[in-house]
Amino acid sequence: MNSSWSRPLFNFDLAAWRRLRRRYPGAMARGLAARGYAAGALMSALRAWQQRRYGAALAATALEPPVFIVGHWRSGTSWLHELLALDERFATPRSYACFNPHHFLLSRAYQPAARQALRPTGDLAVSSASPQEEEFALLCLGAVSPYEAFVFPAAIEELEALSDPDGFAPAQARAWDDAFSGFARGVAYAARRPRLLLKSPPNSFRIARLRRLFPAARFVLLVREPAAVFASTLRLWESMWRRYALTPPPAQARLVERVFAIGLAMERALEAARAALPAQAMVTLRYEELAADAYRAVAEIYARLEIAEPRGLRAALAAYAAAHRAPPGGADVERWRERVRREWSALYDRYGY
Repeated sequence: MNSSWSRPLFNFDLAAWRRLRRRYPGAMARGLAARGYAAGALMSALRAWQQRRYGAALAATALEPPVFIVGHWRSGTSWLHELLALDERFATPRSYACFNPHHFLLSRAYQPAARQALRPTGDLAVSSASPQEEEFALLCLGAVSPYEAFVFPAAIEELEALSDPDGFAPAQARAWDDAFSGFARGVAYAARRPRLLLKSPPNSFRIARLRRLFPAARFVLLVREPAAVFASTLRLWESMWRRYALTPPPAQARLVERVFAIGLAMERALEAARAALPAQAMVTLRYEELAADAYRAVAEIYARLEIAEPRGLRAALAAYAAAHRAPPGGADVERWRERVRREWSALYDRYGY
């Protein structure tokens, strides 16, 4: 699995790589470990250079209340992110920035031409210019992140704890806040737009933290038929591990148990967040409604969040739909449906599936 020098590595800086190696000290091919340290030293140098060049400008960059897309992995949040990112009033992180957070401001004029490729899950074509999860930037910057589990699969055993900075040690929580706020300001500065559109499933665990950072933030929760979500989430983890894992992943039986437990923990976190949020701060949307009529669903999001609908929304969505199709439904769903109905009965009840 991990003996090839060609195996892809995330762009960790040196402090991030050292922290991860201390936390997950399992055996790793010597070449991969050496690559991690060498690349980390370069990323650290670029991060320091970027901070010197842009630090004052970023500190002066004002942010308006962001819109966060939340929900379980494989519920369609990436597709909704692409649709809402058609609104040019939003600044949204792009793949180039998220995977190169140490230098994207320095190198943005020289980034490679956007070429599309399928995600590891094989369901959506993306490029360096595609809307992307800011979680990958946090991971590369060394903030504690559940996406450590993509690289070191043992982290899936504590994914819930890795997702919520409210449970971190104080120094780690401050570092998380700094990484999140700093990257957000960088995205807004580069786009020359103060209102961010952000999407990351782990944000479902940390809505209270995000509301403290951005008190007037708005949230869009996307839900999908639970058996389809479950089956697709299994494939997500397995495909990401095939590509990125540096240590052995667990057996599928253990992954199944963790996906069920994580889904319930996420729902408990979302339930607590809903109870604390004002009514206009969160809208819940079913993926099936989005797939059936994207304009109607997106227009409802704007209305419910009390955000003015942009001009030309219907035409923009129609043009996008002509060039892109909704991600296909998951395979192997029927194999899991009966058990998912038992394990995730609360999700079926709450969202009317």
